Amino acid sequence: MVFYAYLKNSTDNWSYRYVITFASRAVADEWWRAVSTTTVVKFSESIRRVNAQFYTHNTGQANATDSLTTNRVATQFLNKMFFTLLNDLGFRGLSIIPSPEHFVDHISGNSFFIRSKVSPYDYWYCPLSSNFNASNAVYVSRTERTRFRVSLGDRDTAGTVMIGSDEIVITLTTVNLSMSVIANSGQAIVSSAPTKSRFKFSDLLSRFTVGPTSYKDDQSLDMKELIYTDDGEAEWELA
Repeated sequence: MVFYAYLKNSTDNWSYRYVITFASRAVADEWWRAVSTTTVVKFSESIRRVNAQFYTHNTGQANATDSLTTNRVATQFLNKMFFTLLNDLGFRGLSIIPSPEHFVDHISGNSFFIRSKVSPYDYWYCPLSSNFNASNAVYVSRTERTRFRVSLGDRDTAGTVMIGSDEIVITLTTVNLSMSVIANSGQAIVSSAPTKSRFKFSDLLSRFTVGPTSYKDDQSLDMKELIYTDDGEAEWELA
């Protein structure tokens, strides 16, 4: 689904104002990564991200629209986004972009609930045992939920917008346990000594699926196993 953002000139309040149309929210974050880390310094210094739907650019340094046609900036997004120039301030015209029904900014180091897109009452849940050094299974539940911290795993990058290709670590916010998976079954767990502690950010959103319902004393619990698999479901979102 397309995603929109405003872009304004940082040096005045009337010129070079745009609506940006991205092919998806992921494309918006990936474009920002490209322009904010480019070695073409005039672009990395010109364009600023106020939030996911609001950017500024200093057109005296570089116009953000030129990022799509300037080598080593963001030419890979030429057919994934476009800019629409708005009327200047004197004409009073302004297109109002739609706000997403659900939106959470994917900022490294923040804590999130993780839920199903198609069944938004289903959340990831980790009932901790009394032994915090043991492995604890992660489930999907409609009555309980657990907050997880999601961070880039390769460096101190708190505040960085995460994109699908990034390596991440997923930890609990209350105790020092990291997300992992059991090798032979793919069941998701948290552990103090994880065998697999790094995932792609895209894995979190698309490579987990719901397993069998859990039982105790022959009674069905409101929990289903969370399974990591190559054939996962693109149905998870941060909340």
